[in-house]
Amino acid sequence: MTLYAFGSNGCGQLGIGDTEDTCIPQSCKLLEEQRWPSPIRAVKGGGSHTLVLLESGELYTSGSLFGPRAGLSSSAKSISKFSRVSSDQFGGSKVKLCSALWEASIIVTVDDEVYAFGSGAKGELGLGKETASHSGKLEKFWPQEEQIVDLSSGMSHTVVVLSNGDVYGWGNGRKGQLGDPAGIIWEPRKIQKVAFEVVRATCGREFSYLVGTPKDGNHVILGSDKFSIRSAAPAAIPGWRDLGASWGSIFVISGSDNFLAWGRNDHGQTGPGRHSGSFVQIATGSEHVLVLTKGGDIIAWGWGEHGNCGPGVDSQGDVKGWWNTMHPYRFGKSSKAVGIAAGCATSFVWTEDAFDQPPQDSKEVSETKLT
Repeated sequence: MTLYAFGSNGCGQLGIGDTEDTCIPQSCKLLEEQRWPSPIRAVKGGGSHTLVLLESGELYTSGSLFGPRAGLSSSAKSISKFSRVSSDQFGGSKVKLCSALWEASIIVTVDDEVYAFGSGAKGELGLGKETASHSGKLEKFWPQEEQIVDLSSGMSHTVVVLSNGDVYGWGNGRKGQLGDPAGIIWEPRKIQKVAFEVVRATCGREFSYLVGTPKDGNHVILGSDKFSIRSAAPAAIPGWRDLGASWGSIFVISGSDNFLAWGRNDHGQTGPGRHSGSFVQIATGSEHVLVLTKGGDIIAWGWGEHGNCGPGVDSQGDVKGWWNTMHPYRFGKSSKAVGIAAGCATSFVWTEDAFDQPPQDSKEVSETKLT
């Protein structure tokens, strides 16, 4: 398995071994190892750091290491290759979910323990009033019999979904994105008055998007109506297959192969019209979008000033009114794209090589400590 990255890279957050922006997908590098020890489950991008979660529950990071910014302790300000995070920081447990805010990271272990690392002056860590720069485990805030099934973070707030459909959140809730009353939520609080069981959540900059089962298609948007993000929403999204939110827009792939998008569009974020038929997976960055198609192509549109939409932008740095297509050969002749992710002007694609062999037992590697 190979991870490719392109886009903004001033702090090494792409993990490609340097700090130069690139519009051409480059293979990511590991600091201590030759290859990923297990398949990639998810990639999450923050303001200047990136998290990679493997199917084995191991976590890797690259990018900013300035103080607690990425939740890492190091004498360097940043690292430009992916480094394994020590599981000692999670009580020795494996990780099942992770998310990245602007300058913080949230981790959920397989034991359903929640950890916060980094900084944020608006409750981003969920560790208590006026705790803006710290790390630690959050006190359990949900019923003992329930499990965390989904996790999403925006620039400065986080939402978690429980197995019973309840939703909790913390961070910047001044626009009502964490329910009423609006304000900074220093510790996890249950979001009340959601009229259905939530199974999926995704966060914009000033809103939270909560979604029910595909069968019913219930959804609700909490927070600001800037860019008509609430008022332009359809009544329901039955049959949804995948969805995401950028800072100011929402995107839904439905079971009927329809593609819905609404919200901010000054950089072409909502794409060149409605589409159907070929979209398999969607990844939403701060102001750009990646889509994996049935044919294995990666297409991108939106704000691409840092190269995060690939080569080919207009004079304003946008891919607006069209999309860029990256064909499979860009990722190796014998490779197949199996996953995509997008962060703050960063884009990631991971591939499965037809000739990949199971990794041999690797030697013990050094690990990065979270603080």
